[in-house]
Amino acid sequence: MVFFSCENIKKDNELLPSSSGKYGEVLVVVDSTYENGKTGEAIDKIFFQAMPGLPQQEYQFRASTVPSNAFKSILQRSRNILKLNIKKTNKTNIKIVKDVWAKDQLMIQISAASDEDAARILKKNTETIRNYFNEEEVARLQGYFSKNNQTALVDSLKANKHIEITIPKGFVKMQEKENGVWYKMEKRVGQHQIIQGVSIYTTPYTSDSVFKSAYLIKNRDSFCSDFIQGSRDSSYMQVYSEFVPLEKEINLNGVYSIEYRGLWNMKNDFMGGPFIHYTLVDEKRNRVVNLDGFVYAPKFNKREYLREVEAILKSVKVL
Repeated sequence: MVFFSCENIKKDNELLPSSSGKYGEVLVVVDSTYENGKTGEAIDKIFFQAMPGLPQQEYQFRASTVPSNAFKSILQRSRNILKLNIKKTNKTNIKIVKDVWAKDQLMIQISAASDEDAARILKKNTETIRNYFNEEEVARLQGYFSKNNQTALVDSLKANKHIEITIPKGFVKMQEKENGVWYKMEKRVGQHQIIQGVSIYTTPYTSDSVFKSAYLIKNRDSFCSDFIQGSRDSSYMQVYSEFVPLEKEINLNGVYSIEYRGLWNMKNDFMGGPFIHYTLVDEKRNRVVNLDGFVYAPKFNKREYLREVEAILKSVKVL
């Protein structure tokens, strides 16, 4: 069993200031004595873990540390906080607390009696802590996107595909057919192009083999060859064959789903980047619903762009 007791507390936040910091940032409150010991090593394994399915190594979070005596004023408004309280008289526990000093703030607070004790707790709960922060970031993005939702595109998708999903401003419908639709947002930072794409497509349900990676690759390539072509003749998006997509089971709004993270490239062209994909079954209509998001940002880190399309895809509801 993994030790993880949590206490969820949400305070009245009407009078609180907004949280500060960028997406993907975590402030770790820990005294230097423990930062340089076993506790610090365990912290590094939580945050300095490569985000899966990216073409270049990027850590899942950008973590910075501050000693407890300097944790005051503006630092207390940080969006994500991991706070360690280590002293001999402590009982070991973990608390999940929201909106303590700022709105939309998540703090994971760990109490431990020693450096070894704190390190043990962190090691046992590495993935859980990481998931808490990621899920909170996704929820924040979803809250922002829902305020900038494109009602006309959402209503069209609901009527034609019986699927509801958030489509933020900036995304344009590129192509729609009976079996699928895809949306694109394109922008420039300086002279560099950035593209985010979101696709929804369906196939008949035949067996549980629809959850296998071979099914994902075959059907994703088929959809992209028809919908997402490149600028050159006979070029289209495909799953990059030299990287096997990483998969895990998740609960997607109450529905069993498989998450895939992998790389794509453009056949007969030079574009490429990461993608995230969800496969789930719509039992009522005997169909497989495929949700796919990709990023093209060759001159930039891609972690947060990919987290944005993850938030969009995770807003899905099959009607």
